[in-house]
Amino acid sequence: MSRMNQDKLASECVCETCGEKFQGEANVINLGNRLREYWPQQCQVCHDLQTAEDERQRQLYLVLGRQEDRVRWRQQSGIPEGLISRTFESFEPGRQDKTLKVCRKYAEGFKLEAAMGYRSLILYSPSPGLGKTHLVVAIANYVTDHWEGEPGTLCDPIRFESGPGLVRRVRATYGAKGGAIRQESEMEIYEKLKGVRLLILDDVGKEKPSDFTRELYWYLINERVASALPVLITCRLPLEGSNSLQELMGTDTVDRLYGMTRGHIEILEGGSYRKFKKVA
Repeated sequence: MSRMNQDKLASECVCETCGEKFQGEANVINLGNRLREYWPQQCQVCHDLQTAEDERQRQLYLVLGRQEDRVRWRQQSGIPEGLISRTFESFEPGRQDKTLKVCRKYAEGFKLEAAMGYRSLILYSPSPGLGKTHLVVAIANYVTDHWEGEPGTLCDPIRFESGPGLVRRVRATYGAKGGAIRQESEMEIYEKLKGVRLLILDDVGKEKPSDFTRELYWYLINERVASALPVLITCRLPLEGSNSLQELMGTDTVDRLYGMTRGHIEILEGGSYRKFKKVA
């Protein structure tokens, strides 16, 4: 086995960048019986300038790459176009301040690369129009805008699905027929949703409870538990009792959800914002 020894040798060198002479120090590497000398190609000033420029280019690459990723993530997220611009800053001041604070804190603590093990969040209100959807989209936008990871390393990490839309989407696979246009399978839908870093299920409870919905939600939530990945849910159904998430999803699924939220369900109360502002 060859043995590698390393010594150093000093001599006058010429900088390949500025042409000035400088005192350089070579690395002399002994590979068995062969000596190799590696001399510096730049003086210290030029080396430092080059290092600074390389870092500037690196930071520019990160900024532009992250911007491109964020644009693509939003396009592929499933968030409706009319909701995509919702942020914490655009939420009506003085309305649902407690829940706004909870959601902002949730978003501030969420890191896409460290999503595993992060708790889930359920926003529940007995009446409509209180801003639940706005808040979960604001969470998604905050997480996206404050992501500082390496470009190109995450593929569409946030997914938005409405509860009724997801049920229709899965049901549509049952009647899919072969043809020129290939349709996604039920398993492909689950595969896409179980591994995203942040899954948002909006308006859960507008679909009719059935064995189908209980099986669908059991499989999806159980897969999220197995992957230790969180889910954000907005609903107008309480966890238990008559006309509840328990009826829609099943007892075992709700029990898992309760554990994923670590026992905390955020309750919104008050009048409809849409009626107050006369907006859609």
